[in-house]
Amino acid sequence: MKTKYSFHIILSIISLCEFFLGCSQYSSSPLAVGFHNVNAKYNALFQASIKLKEVEKSLFDAYRDNYSQQLPILIPIDSNSAGAMREQLTAVIKKASLVAERHQNSKWLDDAYVMIGKARLLKQDYKNAIETFKYVNTNANSDKARDAALIGLMRAYTEQGEYQTALRVAELLREEPLDNENTRDFYLTKAYLHQLKEEYKTSVAILEEALPYMKKNEQKARVLFAAGQMYETLNDKSNASEKYLAVNKNYPSYDLGFYAKLNNALTLGQTEGFQKLLKDSKNKDLQDKIYEAMSAVEMRKGNSKDGIKLLQSSARNSQNLKQLPYTFLKLADLAYNTMGNYEMAAAYYDSTASLLPQNDPAYKRVVDKQRSLRDFVTQTNIIKTEDSLQHLSKMNPAQLEKVLEKVVLDKIAKETEDLRKAQEIVNRGLQQQQTKTDAFTDPNKSSWYFTNAIAQQQGKTSFSNVWGTRALEDNWRRSRKDNALAFDNNANGNQGINNLGLKNLSIPTEKFGGGIKDDIAALKTKIPFSKEAFDASMKRKEEASFELGKVYKFKLNEPKNAIITFDHFLMDFPKSSHEPETLYLLALLNEENFASKEIYTKRLMKEYEDSYFARLLNRTSTETLSTGKESESQKLYAEAYQYYSQNNFTDALAFVETGLKQYPNSQIEDKIMFLKAMISAKTQSIDIYQKALKNFITDYPKSQLITMAKERLEASGEKK
Repeated sequence: MKTKYSFHIILSIISLCEFFLGCSQYSSSPLAVGFHNVNAKYNALFQASIKLKEVEKSLFDAYRDNYSQQLPILIPIDSNSAGAMREQLTAVIKKASLVAERHQNSKWLDDAYVMIGKARLLKQDYKNAIETFKYVNTNANSDKARDAALIGLMRAYTEQGEYQTALRVAELLREEPLDNENTRDFYLTKAYLHQLKEEYKTSVAILEEALPYMKKNEQKARVLFAAGQMYETLNDKSNASEKYLAVNKNYPSYDLGFYAKLNNALTLGQTEGFQKLLKDSKNKDLQDKIYEAMSAVEMRKGNSKDGIKLLQSSARNSQNLKQLPYTFLKLADLAYNTMGNYEMAAAYYDSTASLLPQNDPAYKRVVDKQRSLRDFVTQTNIIKTEDSLQHLSKMNPAQLEKVLEKVVLDKIAKETEDLRKAQEIVNRGLQQQQTKTDAFTDPNKSSWYFTNAIAQQQGKTSFSNVWGTRALEDNWRRSRKDNALAFDNNANGNQGINNLGLKNLSIPTEKFGGGIKDDIAALKTKIPFSKEAFDASMKRKEEASFELGKVYKFKLNEPKNAIITFDHFLMDFPKSSHEPETLYLLALLNEENFASKEIYTKRLMKEYEDSYFARLLNRTSTETLSTGKESESQKLYAEAYQYYSQNNFTDALAFVETGLKQYPNSQIEDKIMFLKAMISAKTQSIDIYQKALKNFITDYPKSQLITMAKERLEASGEKK
């Protein structure tokens, strides 16, 4: 009996061994293939597929659309998303790789490789993703897998900006009979490619082909919105409206549906629903967009004043850190281009630059404008300040006392109101409640003011509007600060009387009488009553006026304003040390006005013939010297230097003057000018010698003689 049981056990073991040996991944027997098909699909591939779908959904949900910008048709792949999902994507690759390692004879092998390629693509591992897709295209038995691999390959090239290569891949797919899933993905990827190239007409036409293959869901709603935006850009209002209306029929998110309604109303010019939207409590976090839409309507009507006010309301109510810089940018551009209010524009460009992503196409323009306007505001503030101080210095004591007393009292009242507004700003920031999301995982959704980047930026901007820019220091509201004065023009034309630099005056904590007297006394210390103080004030105004003209010409690229500013400079500051350069710049600015150019050129040549700027102006019409002419200039310089060495300064100077006139723009012009300065040391006063050295240092900053010039200037008793 025992022998019989032993025989059956041995027979069972042998049968099991034969079964598993027959199921080898390298076997082509029906039993082996079936075994590996089932295990590949319902174990490794199934788990990898579930994980990949979870990653794709997470990326879709995490992406924050900026509805004021063109929505990308596909969710862009970026380093942030790739980093956040790296662990999950690695798990997808690991699971899908099990099919290749253990189930080589499975019909799902090609699908596993496609899944590996997609995961590598989402990880931004473009090199390996491309290699994987190419491998599938070359070796796959499944047409569907090959098509999916080519679509993935096209996406990989698109994400890297290799659009022409991506289009060549698209040509391979264009004639292929694709199934519904691949047809949808192909159209979406190709439309995305053309959208990135800003070929909106082609992109939206391809989207029209893709839409019938998409199920009703948020992704389709988003694509419809993107199509509506592109139609709007193409000024096709009818199709734009059709797409916006279709968004809400495809289960969009609340925000997406809201913006679709808003954009449709704007496209058709429908304004009656805005107040209703504002009153709807569900739209509390979207009020900034409603105000922005209302602003756009007013702008289209040509009512820029109300449009700007509404846009400012949009900025104050914004809870979207991605949108806020674009609102600030609109305000900045309007203040600069429409209103001509450069001070306001400077403040808004500052706010824009602090929030705008550095990879945004507008970032460089914003930063350049921010820096230029910062210089503009600096110079204009100096001019206004000095004008106001000089105006006050000419008043009789009784009149001055009355003016200053009124200013102090007005400022106290204003600061009381400003303080109230500032407190409101802080209170509003502290009371903001947005979501119950962990404050430290999304700074834009934090309910606590000090971890909420949007609330902080709004508070900073509002605070600056009320209090101006303040240093981080104790007693920041103190009234008497050495640098506190800043002046503006008032309605009566008396510059700065109403503002009078009391920007930093706080509400006096002392008794009114003593506080006012102290503030008036502090102001009087800034007024240039003496001739020396008045001259110093004029010098500061002169320098700022000259720099303002250069800001207009070189930084803001506003030649008309530059000409006006420089002309006023010549009238206000005759015989200024900057006059030669001013005449030179005016000659250049009037390039198309021959008569004016001739006036400035003749004056420069007549009054400042030996100046660097006279020679510089000659260079613009002088060709580069030939080799022969360069040799002649060097020979003349050698003779001039020989005369100088022999203390024959008269002949040395004559040769120098000849060299400068006959050989302008020579390679040794700096040497000739330095020799001229050395001659002046022997023949002119110390002041003229020092001035010659200073001019050389200014005119030839890259000369090899610059160190020697500075040393000689210092040795002459003049600091560098």
